[in-house]
Amino acid sequence: MKDGMKQRVRNAMGEKSLFCYGTLQSPLVMKAVTGKAYSGQEATLHDWARYRVEKTEYPGIIVEEGGAVSGKIYWGMDEQAIAKLDAFEGDKYERVVVAITLPDGSVEEAWAYAIKEEYTKLLSGDPWEFDRFLQNGLERFINWFVEDRRDLFDRGDI
Repeated sequence: MKDGMKQRVRNAMGEKSLFCYGTLQSPLVMKAVTGKAYSGQEATLHDWARYRVEKTEYPGIIVEEGGAVSGKIYWGMDEQAIAKLDAFEGDKYERVVVAITLPDGSVEEAWAYAIKEEYTKLLSGDPWEFDRFLQNGLERFINWFVEDRRDLFDRGDI
């Protein structure tokens, strides 16, 4: 990695900005996971594609030339929020630095959770759409999230 790239990566990591392309675009889900409300801004991730994970309500992203993934960037993520997000995303995703484009055309680096290469076989061929999730999957997702993590809520970890 070139020295300039290392510096840019460190800057992105230090700023703790996060590009969310799936369920975390919902302020309700983001607050349920991190315990904090964040305001975000629309952004686009170019040369990636988003697909629904088989038998779930959530997506994964993979590099795909010519693709574009819409989402939201959140700034000001602290270490505690990142730790909760890491736990939420689990071991099938990894945090990577990506270049996202804001509506004004400017480009910024941010973290994003990409599905690990060894788990890409779990992706369906179905593109995942946020609006469809809000209409058809948010309630099921929240119920799953709360039931699956009730002990975390009880302990006060979330």
